[in-house]
Amino acid sequence: MERFKKTVGGNDIFKVLSIRPFLLMMLSELFSQLAFNIQNFALILIVYKLTHSNTAVSGIILSFTIPAILFSIIGGVYVDRWNKKHVMFNVNILRAFLLLPFLIPNLNIGLVYILTFLIAVSTQFFIPAEASIIPTLVPQNLILSANSVFSMGIYGAIFAGYVLAGPLLLLIHRENTFILLSILFFASALFIYLIKIPFGKKAAAGAGAEDSVGISFTKEMKELFSFIKKTKKVMHAFLILTIAQAIVYMLAVLGPGYLSTILRVRIETLSLILIAPAAIGIGVGALILGSPRIKKYKFKHLSALGFLLSGIVFILLPFGNRIASHFLVQAVNNFLPHVLMINNLHIVILLAAIIGFSFSFIYIPSNTTLQLETNEGMRGRIFGLLNALIGAVSFLPVVLAGGLADLLGVGVVIISVGILMICLGLAFYIFD
Repeated sequence: MERFKKTVGGNDIFKVLSIRPFLLMMLSELFSQLAFNIQNFALILIVYKLTHSNTAVSGIILSFTIPAILFSIIGGVYVDRWNKKHVMFNVNILRAFLLLPFLIPNLNIGLVYILTFLIAVSTQFFIPAEASIIPTLVPQNLILSANSVFSMGIYGAIFAGYVLAGPLLLLIHRENTFILLSILFFASALFIYLIKIPFGKKAAAGAGAEDSVGISFTKEMKELFSFIKKTKKVMHAFLILTIAQAIVYMLAVLGPGYLSTILRVRIETLSLILIAPAAIGIGVGALILGSPRIKKYKFKHLSALGFLLSGIVFILLPFGNRIASHFLVQAVNNFLPHVLMINNLHIVILLAAIIGFSFSFIYIPSNTTLQLETNEGMRGRIFGLLNALIGAVSFLPVVLAGGLADLLGVGVVIISVGILMICLGLAFYIFD
């Protein structure tokens, strides 16, 4: 398709950042993603420290994902009719207020689950608005670069959020941490308020807002499913993104247990050992995907490569000690000063960075496919349905990941996920 053949110039990343509405959106994303990821990681740590159970962590992940099953399709339908800028503004304000009950002393785990659920429900309207507004802010030939910048911003915020979550809980405690998160959501809303949609694209950004009362949900969903069935690239992108996000949720469940039982380090270091390197790897991958040479590769093959590479690394993760003791690593250590000696943690950090790098090849091309292959009046429904599928498909793996990790061990589950990803990568590469 000709749209995929447009050249992405080397300076395109700087070009998209020079577009004021897109820059304001990125600043808004920085604050909202920072708040959202500090919140998520803090909740995972809080729940694991309260229970010391992988199954309990599965519960907090399900509090994120069940609302996607129940509400994201509805959210996508309405977002297509509402003003997307207004949706993003209002949801950030709502999320800021929903964090305030975390100031209550002696929170029990049930209330944590309920509040997390409510925040996730509001987010089901934010995600399709956020994902579908990018094409209204930048020219079509810059969409791939915009998505690369967008991904770097998101995963940079994940990096910062997950790194800061543990220290914030230790230094300023839970109550002050959630006050700060509420302020960040308000700041994000302010940047959204300042965005001006380029002339000629305002209708796309808020398509059919005046018709929202008379929506025929059944009719619009039939139209959506018919489109996906006829558009092979969109169906393939749906499949890839759904599977990839389910695996990310499983890793979120397994992360604290991996650190405490395999690496035997404090779970507060999860962000430094796994999340931060992965975010850096994603940033590197995003930069590469923004280069002109990438346009000659099929998006499907890039995603297959991402699955294969990450699968291999997952299999290696539980064997960091053995890799560190391998004669090749020891030979390298003999040539290094003692302060630079490679150990198990260094190996794991490197593997985490490779995982992030490989996941950028899964996410960015597939998200770009969805944006280029759909029109403005359908993107909200597309991303709403995607979020619902992610929630539905993730439900069982998330439950099984926690339970099987408690029963069989975290390492066994991680290796099994790695084998699955290699099989998926081969399947995506071989079969059209």
